[in-house]
Amino acid sequence: MKTIQQATPNDCALIYELAVPSWKAAYSEILSDEQMDYMLKMMYSEESLHRQMQDGHIFFIVLCDEVPSGFISFHPQSENLYILEKLYVLPLIHGTGAGRFLVEKAEEYIRDQHPDRHFLFELNVNRNNKAVGFYKQLGFHIDREVDEDIGNGFYKNDYIMQKVI
Repeated sequence: MKTIQQATPNDCALIYELAVPSWKAAYSEILSDEQMDYMLKMMYSEESLHRQMQDGHIFFIVLCDEVPSGFISFHPQSENLYILEKLYVLPLIHGTGAGRFLVEKAEEYIRDQHPDRHFLFELNVNRNNKAVGFYKQLGFHIDREVDEDIGNGFYKNDYIMQKVI
């Protein structure tokens, strides 16, 4: 059984604990260990996660049979645009629908907050990540490609994918 809870700053350590194995599974064949370590520290340190929450990022944690198993974060970027910033589930629950459940709950949250408006939901996904197919199944399409310098000599080589909700 899947349930969801909105994360608070007290959940930052848990989010990091969920991120590490999820990242290793998603990126071990795409990124170097050095780049993964750099990006994890940059985006998932407690300080970084606290700052993201203070800046309006909404985090949900999915519990599968009451066990924390993954998370999503998203935030408003502009009047008609939300960014899906993070979506990771533990490797053991891939294929159980937990990722889809998180995306659907995020979309539901956005619609509940703004019942009379449509939004563009946008995300970055590494061009070599097999999750591209997952997002296409959820109705996202590839809009463009970006190569973003993230520091330390590392780049994000991503597709920008979009969906109207």
